Amino acid sequence: MDARKAKSRAAIVAAFSELLCEEDYGKITVGDIIARAHVGRATFYGLFKSKDDLLSELVSDICTHALDDDGTPLDDPFVQVEHILSNLWERRQGVRALVSGAGSRVFADSLRKTIMSLAAETVPIDPTGPAGTMDRSFLLHHIASSFVGMVQWWAWNNFQANKSNVAKDYLSAIQPLFT
Repeated sequence: MDARKAKSRAAIVAAFSELLCEEDYGKITVGDIIARAHVGRATFYGLFKSKDDLLSELVSDICTHALDDDGTPLDDPFVQVEHILSNLWERRQGVRALVSGAGSRVFADSLRKTIMSLAAETVPIDPTGPAGTMDRSFLLHHIASSFVGMVQWWAWNNFQANKSNVAKDYLSAIQPLFT
């Protein structure tokens, strides 16, 4: 991506993130986003298909922070989960609004898809334990859906639980599948 497109993309993402803290997802329009970002409609649609596509990319960007600088997943699942939770915590006001507002389905679907993709990269092809007897697609969906449920629970409880404890509890629920 050239520098001009990267600058426009960053402005759109920043504007959208700000708007999510101020307004319900369902009330935010592409017009609101481009006005805040100071870009044209053609620029927006040259980078994103829709507001939902923008949200999906934002969720993916948040979760990508669970990767090393070279793009490979971190070895420790706890560190991966805690990194993602840290990024969600930093955006907790917008996440809380998404989880409880009109964008809840889009947010949950985007998060599930992103976590499934990360899990596909880290879960062994032939895992041990009960996971080894499961259909791989079902296993990845279960891991991702449990993650989405955990994030929703955390947001519904106003992020009061410590992110390290939330990560430990999530992994305590998932890891028995692999032993």
